[in-house]
Amino acid sequence: MSLRDRFRPASAPTADLKAETRAVQALAGKRGRAPIAPAPTAAKSVTAVLKPLMKDGGMGINELKRRWTEVAGENFARITPEKLVAGVLTLKVPGALAPFIQLQTPLLIERLKVAGVKVKSVRIEQRVAAAPKPKSNIRPLRTPLSAAEEAALAQTLDPVGDPGLKSALMRLGRAVKQG
Repeated sequence: MSLRDRFRPASAPTADLKAETRAVQALAGKRGRAPIAPAPTAAKSVTAVLKPLMKDGGMGINELKRRWTEVAGENFARITPEKLVAGVLTLKVPGALAPFIQLQTPLLIERLKVAGVKVKSVRIEQRVAAAPKPKSNIRPLRTPLSAAEEAALAQTLDPVGDPGLKSALMRLGRAVKQG
């Protein structure tokens, strides 16, 4: 007699087959489930604590504009909220920053909800960076070089033989010194 035959039962009763089938089905139904539920996210925990403390209306657009950096964080400081209508927040974003903001939208929405803003989605409007202010055509008054500075500049340029080049270098030297 082999070891296999020794440990194999001689015959299995039919009642045991039904019980075994039920056991297999019960075990199959329980596979893959976590025995303990995962912890809630930090946002849900904070919201549960803060919600009773906040007023019912939520934060409006003016309050949001005023506290934008505080609510959204430093990463979103260059963005400006424009309007909040029916849960859709419209943001003005510099063009190069728009793809980054598109990827960070879920994080931004979560931060806004924790702060009490009733927002469902975010709409991004790209805008051109603000044009620099035009400089005035009026130049500041420059003080002329003193006689000693003029003489030192002329002495430095004595080796130059070409009068046109010497004149150009003299003007350049004056401009650099005046500054």
